[in-house]
Amino acid sequence: MTEENYTVFWDKRFGRNFLKIVALITMLCDHLAVVLVSAKNDPQLYNILRMIGRISFPVICFMITEGFRYTSNRKKYLQRMFIFAVISEIPFDLVISNSFIDINNQNVIWTLLIGLLVLMGIEKYSGRIDEQMICIFAGSAVAFIMKVDYSFYGILIIAVFYMCRENHYKMFIIIMILLVLQGRKEAFGILSIPFIMAYDSDKEEKKLPKYFFYIFYPLHLTVLYMVKIFI
Repeated sequence: MTEENYTVFWDKRFGRNFLKIVALITMLCDHLAVVLVSAKNDPQLYNILRMIGRISFPVICFMITEGFRYTSNRKKYLQRMFIFAVISEIPFDLVISNSFIDINNQNVIWTLLIGLLVLMGIEKYSGRIDEQMICIFAGSAVAFIMKVDYSFYGILIIAVFYMCRENHYKMFIIIMILLVLQGRKEAFGILSIPFIMAYDSDKEEKKLPKYFFYIFYPLHLTVLYMVKIFI
């Protein structure tokens, strides 16, 4: 994405790490509400935190497509995603269902992993729209059957970010439609769009530890669960 594309909307430019931190902070707000705030006793705070939390997933999906485009080793990228999907499953299940294993809910890293595999298929069949649609359908079906977080909508969002990267207006319109179709709560994911619009892949920024963003997900879930059982 180049700077001139978005100057009519937003003057500030953000790099990869900034967007990742936005995704983590807003995700933390969402999970704080789910784990520690009672929707019945404090509905206003609960709803505000959940609304803020909707920013996270579209930003993460966008950054996954950027990671796919720019990573120097896609095999290692997939391996890291798989390892942390496995590591995160027990903390996720404990937070969501208070059990070590819940076959009815799989954490969001599985969604991202499936999305990456779909992107590999889309790239392999570049220019062959029928085959690309089959890859997207197959990935969406797997996500639905596995009952991953955000289900097939997550796969569609990742695919749209990648396939429409040369037409930003089309991309954001389709993304907004997909967010709204998920329901009232997920529609607040539209709030992520100004951040994504201000992304600049060439923005220089201070490097953070390589595995910081991977470790944060299972770690913060574990901490939240521990806080929940001890308060």
